[in-house]
Amino acid sequence: MKLLILSLLLFISFASFSQITHRFTIGPDLGLPAKGSFGSTVNVSIGGSVQYQLKFAAPVGLQLHAGYSHFGDNYGKVNFLPIRAGVVGYLYQDLIYAYADAGASRYHSPTTGTTQTGFSFGAGAGYRLPIDETKFIQLSAYYNLHRFNYKDDLFGRDFNYNWFNVRAAFGFSFRKGETKKE
Repeated sequence: MKLLILSLLLFISFASFSQITHRFTIGPDLGLPAKGSFGSTVNVSIGGSVQYQLKFAAPVGLQLHAGYSHFGDNYGKVNFLPIRAGVVGYLYQDLIYAYADAGASRYHSPTTGTTQTGFSFGAGAGYRLPIDETKFIQLSAYYNLHRFNYKDDLFGRDFNYNWFNVRAAFGFSFRKGETKKE
């Protein structure tokens, strides 16, 4: 999977598109569990994420996402580490965008010692507030799904964890293919 993503990024980077824009953001995340997903005792999560977006055509691009979410309550703690790749669509002048991505997520419960890797999906939207030509603040909200089959479960059940993240991030961008105006 990693080799496929890397190959795709290299192909797109060397392709002869008019302008390729690279965007990198990093920032904290605040997560709100979906009703019933973690039980009634889990509060909000804290965490952070890193995103890379590659815009290679006017309305679309690729996105890589890596994050961390920590949920805790009086009965235990759980952590998620999703790594996903997907598509981003720019809705208005690269300032408003929407995306969907999929990949894998690592679940870990320090309380029970359980560690599982499962399917991860994310979908969201955001807004960029430009600071200057290369720097911006990015505000976004997105939905997370983490699904895995718990191997020790007697009934072979799948477990789904769902939550919504709100994110404020600092970002910078650079372009390839720009021509100097004379």
